[in-house]
Amino acid sequence: MPTHVIVLGGGPAGYVSALHASQLGARVTLVDASGLGGTCLHRGCIPTKTLVSSCSLLDQLKDASKCGITINGDIDVSWPGALANVHRVINTMAGGIEGLLNNRKIEVINDEGWLADGHTVTLAGGGQVKGDYVLICTGSKPARPKAFPFDGHTVVTSDDLLHWSDLPTSLAIIGEGIIACEFAFIFASLGVKVTVVGMERLPAPALDTDISAVLLREMRKKGIKFVGGAPVESIECRDDGVAVSQKDKPEITAERALVCVGRIPNSETLHLEAAGVESGRRGEIIVDDFMRTSCPTVYAAGDVTGRVMLAHAASAQGKVAVEHILDHAPAAIDESKIPWAIFTSPEIGCVGLSEQEAGRRGIEVRCGTFDMRGLGKAQAMGKIAGMAKIVADASTGEVLGAHVMGAHATDIVHEAVVAIQQGMSVRELARAVHAHPTLSESVVEAAEDVFGLALHKVQ
Repeated sequence: MPTHVIVLGGGPAGYVSALHASQLGARVTLVDASGLGGTCLHRGCIPTKTLVSSCSLLDQLKDASKCGITINGDIDVSWPGALANVHRVINTMAGGIEGLLNNRKIEVINDEGWLADGHTVTLAGGGQVKGDYVLICTGSKPARPKAFPFDGHTVVTSDDLLHWSDLPTSLAIIGEGIIACEFAFIFASLGVKVTVVGMERLPAPALDTDISAVLLREMRKKGIKFVGGAPVESIECRDDGVAVSQKDKPEITAERALVCVGRIPNSETLHLEAAGVESGRRGEIIVDDFMRTSCPTVYAAGDVTGRVMLAHAASAQGKVAVEHILDHAPAAIDESKIPWAIFTSPEIGCVGLSEQEAGRRGIEVRCGTFDMRGLGKAQAMGKIAGMAKIVADASTGEVLGAHVMGAHATDIVHEAVVAIQQGMSVRELARAVHAHPTLSESVVEAAEDVFGLALHKVQ
């Protein structure tokens, strides 16, 4: 009899795990109540990137005259039309996932489930499913601080945005992290007056400081106001909108408020104690490098573990879990080498250590940078904002980190992912001949700049 794996949750960790387990010969039952594809497809990655694509086209149309293209008449923005396109993409991809699962003969139960023990999942609609192993992939949800008056319309999380029937004239975004920054650029492109309110001095503070500083500059160029350096103490709903109060700073008013202050694991309804599964203070399920929980027959992957809350990390973790369950000699994931793809304007792609993180670890580094404006391709595209930065070990020359900001940065960064994964030196990266004219030349120029040898940079 094949090993029976029950997968709880159908997001990037869950459905990928189910497909991989079936591929390796397991019998698979997938229990999911929130829609195949999870938050990533229905409320996160895909909807926001579809909106980013619409906004990018809108920005290009606004700048068409620079390219000798005349557009007669006004360029109108239809929020309902943009949402219709979002839902078209969601439905297409959800149908694709369903087709893949059907093709693999995976049983899908559209229901909520929780643990009865280490082998059994109880279904909300009645009955139970028993298997050899349970893999929990229930994802995460936006944090909703109790002090804020969420109502689903005026004060919202990112989950609520796709239910708006219209756009606000002004928006206060609470939080300065990656999700907050992505939405700031989206709504600014759509004509909304945006203010980002954060605790830190720079937006996206988890990034390399040089990148965050350029991001702040680009925010200002887009008309986005950034008010950092103090926590938000309250959001007050008024007849004409909201008032946001920061400690020791002037009040900020807007028509609506979007709260982006992190995500928390979806574990509170799983009855983890029934199987002896340990969790942390935020509800994250504690796992080892092979995604095993404290119960030998229960594994967990993705956001519910609270480790690396990224869709592609979730999928990779799910595959490791499945391979360990089925004795296929999995390799543990080096989470320090998982890339980030950030869809601000311009995009940001990064992997490995920032200069600041290397310093905190006591590693002496040498860094090289190169501005996108120095590239012929960037000039030809009219996309000159941004930079590339390489962080290298000063003693060994090994590439420790790469940070790219500019057009298509989320694609370009992957050559650095491979370089870091393979332990390449910065000299090897610099010697790799890059085609001209391309945006990827920024990476080799930054690598050459580690030695002060970037030919197209004014020293």
